[in-house]
Amino acid sequence: VVAGTAVAGVRGLLFAPSGDLYAAEQESGSIAKITPNGKITRIADGFVSPHDLAIDAKGNIYVAETGARRVTMIFPAGKVTTYLANLDGPVDLDFNPQGELLVCELQTGKVRAFQSPNKYRTVVTLVGPHGLAFKNGDTFVNDWKGDKVVKVTPQGRVQVIANVKGPVGLAFGRSGDLYVAQPQARMVSRIKPDGTRLVFIENLAEPRDPVFDSAGNLFLAETAAGRILKFSGDF
Repeated sequence: VVAGTAVAGVRGLLFAPSGDLYAAEQESGSIAKITPNGKITRIADGFVSPHDLAIDAKGNIYVAETGARRVTMIFPAGKVTTYLANLDGPVDLDFNPQGELLVCELQTGKVRAFQSPNKYRTVVTLVGPHGLAFKNGDTFVNDWKGDKVVKVTPQGRVQVIANVKGPVGLAFGRSGDLYVAQPQARMVSRIKPDGTRLVFIENLAEPRDPVFDSAGNLFLAETAAGRILKFSGDF
């Protein structure tokens, strides 16, 4: 099912507690809000190559503004401000269960966890991190340039979960399986807890950034087609 169309260079899908779906439009530099009934509005624009979105408990939306080397914050009332500056290729971000904002810096290979703009730690250093997910206290990261998905324990131990070509974006389904988008390979892989990799869907136009809604439906950005796909099933 096509859940949204005419979304220019769509990526960085994010569900808010309200049930609204937010998306970054990389080409137009806008942030779009899509209501459950399909209405699309732009809540902010003027961003330089926005790649990913995150939301905090207060409803502030954070934008990985790759082209401007920063993370920008959008307040619920619409005001836009810089939250983090002088980053090296911020491409993905998400809040972990502890409330830290994790940012993948593609150029340095570092995943940093920010408690505040001036207080952070380095979670892991990879070749090219590009996607985050959390489960049972562990942090899962795509290594886009390293063609793999890794798990990082709270103690900092790094374990390769699966070898995946060019992974960008990942999300856990209710089954515990991990869904990984591979834009260059034009497919999405489903990785079982034991590391077995299955093809979930293929022949897509640059799939990126899978995300699940509260009902367990899977949404996927099909970047080159300018649309968002919705899948219903046992995930």
